[in-house]
Amino acid sequence: MKAAILKGYDKNGCDLEIRDIPVPEISDKEVLVKIRTAGVNPLDNMIIHGEVKLIVPYAFPLVMGNEFVGVIEKTGSDVKEFSVGDRVYGRMPLKKIGAFAEYAAVDADAIAKVPEYLSDEEAACVPLTALTALQAFELMHPKAGETVFISGGTGSLGAMAIPVAKSLGLTVITNGNGSSEERVRKLGADRFIDYKKEDYAKVLSDVDYVLDTLGDRELAKEFRILKKGGSLVSLRGLPNGEFAARSGMSFIKRMMFKMAGGKYDKMAADRNQKYFFIFVHEDGAGLDKISEIFKDTHIEASVDEVFDLDDVNKALKKVASGGSKGKTILKIS
Repeated sequence: MKAAILKGYDKNGCDLEIRDIPVPEISDKEVLVKIRTAGVNPLDNMIIHGEVKLIVPYAFPLVMGNEFVGVIEKTGSDVKEFSVGDRVYGRMPLKKIGAFAEYAAVDADAIAKVPEYLSDEEAACVPLTALTALQAFELMHPKAGETVFISGGTGSLGAMAIPVAKSLGLTVITNGNGSSEERVRKLGADRFIDYKKEDYAKVLSDVDYVLDTLGDRELAKEFRILKKGGSLVSLRGLPNGEFAARSGMSFIKRMMFKMAGGKYDKMAADRNQKYFFIFVHEDGAGLDKISEIFKDTHIEASVDEVFDLDDVNKALKKVASGGSKGKTILKIS
């Protein structure tokens, strides 16, 4: 089979190599998926650059790719909930990625059946962002009637996080380019702040939760608008000791991340707030929950451009350049 291979980390970026490699064997708890489409994400470039190697250390050569849509061709003896021919999608298990290939062996607990109304290209937009939103709110433990500020909610994460927040009964505030206001209000946003006209830090205060997508340059402001005792979940800040403990990391890594994320923990401690870092993990049951949430309203999945597997490096460069209007997709088969 053809697969896109990373030979080693390169902080300046490098091209993946298209190789012919054997079709993977499956364990009793895995399924063999013939990949149809795969999502291309900033995370893929981060892996290439070695930016997440302390969180997930990979061995080389590495088949790249973190989210996929495909059809099951074979099931392990312990797999009962899926059958040959099922169209499934998922976030590849953290320790065994490999969606940029014609076939993948995937743990059955990491996948879910694709909602019928989604095309293969649309479905490949969903797993990473939908699970990120779901797992972020699971850390917050929100109650209906409370308020969440989703920073930069006009992107692909906001398209998932806003409806998930509304399903939990939350009041949703977000910000972004004014040209996207109508679209995010249709998703359920109760208040929209055009960053070109208003600074959210000057008009918001005492929000119950913040979902951060912007990282270091905005975190101090986001803590200021958060109420005393509130929780902030960040996708772009630094991992801290709490994240390392939650992820079951070694004592040494816990100490390393405790120091790395210490400044954010201190910002939070000043007002009895909580800081969480999230690195989305595989969760087939979570994807089933997402399908339930969107059963009536349907997930809004926005595809920007579709590339063939042979053009994977063009796709990665497009994602790295920014300014996308949706998810960049690889068509595998």
